[in-house]
Amino acid sequence: MEIMKTRKEDILNAKINKTFITPLNREYIFNYRKEGNKYIYIISFEGNSMQIKESDFNLIKIDSLIDAIIEGLKIK
Repeated sequence: MEIMKTRKEDILNAKINKTFITPLNREYIFNYRKEGNKYIYIISFEGNSMQIKESDFNLIKIDSLIDAIIEGLKIK
């Protein structure tokens, strides 16, 4: 029996434009783009987007990223 490996892009493509809920009950939409062999994740919250490197996304809590989007809106 051959074991099939799931490609990272297959998993990410399954998540594109889907709505997710954070632990603080906030809704965000996930997307991504690829630059060479690196992935840039795109988080959309209430119509505003943030791009973040995959490595940073994996280290920072999603609610902290959304807090950064909210703080960025206050500056404008």
